[in-house]
Amino acid sequence: MKIISVEENFSQPLNPETGALEVSTPVVAPAKALELVFGEYSPNTQRAYARAFRDLQDWAGIRELREMESFDPLRMLEYKNFLKSSGKKPATINQIMSALRKVCKVLTEFGYLKQNPFKASIIRAEKIDSSAGKGALQVSQLNAMIEANETLEYDGRVAPLLRFRNGLVLKFLYLTAARRGEAADLRWDDIVQDGSFYVAVLRHTKSGKEQRIKLRMELLEELEEWKRLLQQNNIETPYVFPSLGFRTLGRQMCGKGINDIVAHYLRHTAITLALELGEPLQKVQSYARHASANTTIRYFHDRQLLEKNPTDTLPLI
Repeated sequence: MKIISVEENFSQPLNPETGALEVSTPVVAPAKALELVFGEYSPNTQRAYARAFRDLQDWAGIRELREMESFDPLRMLEYKNFLKSSGKKPATINQIMSALRKVCKVLTEFGYLKQNPFKASIIRAEKIDSSAGKGALQVSQLNAMIEANETLEYDGRVAPLLRFRNGLVLKFLYLTAARRGEAADLRWDDIVQDGSFYVAVLRHTKSGKEQRIKLRMELLEELEEWKRLLQQNNIETPYVFPSLGFRTLGRQMCGKGINDIVAHYLRHTAITLALELGEPLQKVQSYARHASANTTIRYFHDRQLLEKNPTDTLPLI
């Protein structure tokens, strides 16, 4: 787990005679110490910790580990205020400071820092507004996203596959509370029977530990139907939610790819709901950043025709 940019700083123990440190010679190099402590963490968490320390290093101009001796809680508080002024969200700031606190704690305990530049009474966690949106959607909104998937214009060559996969991704994330990356990693071999239930085995989780999530029978049936559809189209893939791009057909779809699917639904839903709530077309066009209002109205046109169709006023015969 690389933290300091200059790799040599990890290859040799710090010598108190060459700097201001007055600590006993550490038994292991810093990189080894961090590996011992964080080795069982997931790769994503390790990268986040390394990135947090590198960002601090760049901000403070740190090139050697012993330069951290000039840090104290007030200096760390200054960095935290810098994060706030740069527009970081409270939750992000808390994650960064937590990572720095853990890394510095390890370096202190192994003798590379004389003191940990954290003090809870000074560097407190940012308060997160409990009323702030967390991205949670109402069931009606989820249903709108499913409906949006049925009306989106996909590439005609793979439209049925894209429509089925993308709708199933949304249902899977909703019914299992899985993370996007976990869904992208899921393989068909990971869907197994456990007694009278079926579960999805998540091999690569944020905690780094294997986890199991129950699959509702309705979801399982759709997954089986999806597998048959892939087979009918001669797509051999070990992944449950594979890429359907022509250059990457059957390969693993990244977490960002799944995020793009959901984000597209949210965008479609937001535009449609804005129109349904009576917002002027021009305002919604500007909100959607569409060059033409004709593009915006397509989000609403088909549904509007159904809801206000002349057939509703014709007398029965």
